[in-house]
Amino acid sequence: MIKHYALLLFALPFIAFSQTVAFESTISADLSAYSGATSFSGLGEYELFLDSNDGILDKPIILLDGFDPGDTRTISGIYDLLNFTDASGNQNLGDLVRAEGFDVVILNFPRYLRLADATLLNLSDVADTNGDSIIDESDFPAGSSLIDGGADFLERNAMLLLDLINTLNADKVGEEELVIIGPSMGGIISKYTLNYMENQSIAHETRLWISFDAPHLGANVPLGFQHQFNFLGFGLGNLNITQLQPVVNGLLKAPAARQMLIDQFETHLETGSNVAFDPAKLLPEAHPYKAIFDSSVNGLTATGFPQNTRNVAIVNGSGVGNPYLSSNGTEVTPGFTAIDDTFAVPGSPLPTTAQIGLNLTPASATGAALISKILVQINFIGTTTLVDVEANAQANSYSDGVDAASGGLFDLNAFTEGLGNDGIIGLFSNALQLDEFSFIPSVSAMAVEFPNNEIDWYDIDLGTPTSPNATTPFVNWHAPTENQPHVQLNEANVAFALSEILQGSLSNVSFENSADVRIASNPINDALVILSDKLLGRTNLSIIDITGKHVYKATNMVLTQRNRIPLDLESGMYILNIEPKNQTQIRIKFIVN
Repeated sequence: MIKHYALLLFALPFIAFSQTVAFESTISADLSAYSGATSFSGLGEYELFLDSNDGILDKPIILLDGFDPGDTRTISGIYDLLNFTDASGNQNLGDLVRAEGFDVVILNFPRYLRLADATLLNLSDVADTNGDSIIDESDFPAGSSLIDGGADFLERNAMLLLDLINTLNADKVGEEELVIIGPSMGGIISKYTLNYMENQSIAHETRLWISFDAPHLGANVPLGFQHQFNFLGFGLGNLNITQLQPVVNGLLKAPAARQMLIDQFETHLETGSNVAFDPAKLLPEAHPYKAIFDSSVNGLTATGFPQNTRNVAIVNGSGVGNPYLSSNGTEVTPGFTAIDDTFAVPGSPLPTTAQIGLNLTPASATGAALISKILVQINFIGTTTLVDVEANAQANSYSDGVDAASGGLFDLNAFTEGLGNDGIIGLFSNALQLDEFSFIPSVSAMAVEFPNNEIDWYDIDLGTPTSPNATTPFVNWHAPTENQPHVQLNEANVAFALSEILQGSLSNVSFENSADVRIASNPINDALVILSDKLLGRTNLSIIDITGKHVYKATNMVLTQRNRIPLDLESGMYILNIEPKNQTQIRIKFIVN
């Protein structure tokens, strides 16, 4: 059992009184296949945001956090990830679904302590033992280990989601099944949970699973950057940039990163060295943890994906293979030069320069090519070289290097956020020719299948769900033409998510309350075609958007059996209201592409 539970949540009808609930998983994930890992139950926390209509827990939507080393996102911060902007201004997907009667449940994976007696302690319950008004390692109980839940093993966090699913299914009112939204790493965790429950014949009662820019085939951090951060942090001796060490240890070497990264720097190291790359290890290679996890999650169900849910995907990378752009607006291609600069090392007692070179992984036709270079020299009475190191890489024969592939984009400044802009860090950041890189390749977010698992990171042309140009486990998806920031919501993908969430809800049976009236095509483009099995006569007709604003009105319109209404509407979800005289009002949801 954990040491302490936060104030419990009380959900009474028509009252949304919510507190964060900390809980320990009842199932301990088996991590015995991972060298150095310990199997034990994890600690999670969740908060329930009841709908804004009746305040009853009856239609839960679970949103779980993604990769978050250091637990930098609070539950309210995760809720804020649902923010987006449309023509009406700032919106929030959580607020929109709650207005439709759904309840939003946020699951977070916090940092916590595993004590010497194997019990768990939430960091919020650690006492300030030395009276310095700061809770840090000096206050941790003797023999305890800090667990960073936001970057922990995927399986351990998956068991936390399993318990939350069971809790909600036991506590909810009515028969409405769950909706689960898994952004980024959360998509992989939720896939594992649903697969595991189906494998173990545990009813998850989930009707819809939305994978949101999740790395089903792996995530990408350019190998040159991995080498550079690791060497600058640990390979310069007295000149080590110690601020980079937490980036390496807490991010690149975290269990979850080892399980997800397509190409991970530790696999390229020389035997016995923690910084030098082996010149013979040129081809992309994941950490051994990734193969173990992939085998585990894919072995739970026949396809490696949940079988008893509707599986749809939101992708932030281009669905037609368009490249992303550098900071000066040029197309990023394999081998792109991210940095090639020489600058004076600040604070050195003698004139010292550092030459930094960073290139993305090359095209397959290029062969081996430089991806990282660090040259540090003292220029005093001649030139003395302190550091001269290079790292090379080579792409597989069946695909150019992954770094330049279309995909959900990661902001490079996030790597050095909080490290300041002084010294080498500031010079490094200012010299970058890239603002972002392909973090979740489009083919990964769509789990595109390739013969012999020879993944071509550039082979993405999705077409339509009814006639796709790729084999994918998803029955529906939304992918933009241009690459977007990773897990960014916008008006178009929110409309897609809402259409999926609303169309499967039990409440929709009464929403579209006339079998005699329907829309000819949904989604629509530039015209709404209303079909009716009978003459409705004179009606009042209106269309409102998801914010409740009327965008179209007509009074005393005579509706025949086929009626075409030209429209010029922004992409999104809308509600058509038909009010025939002396008849029941008809409401139909539709989507504009």
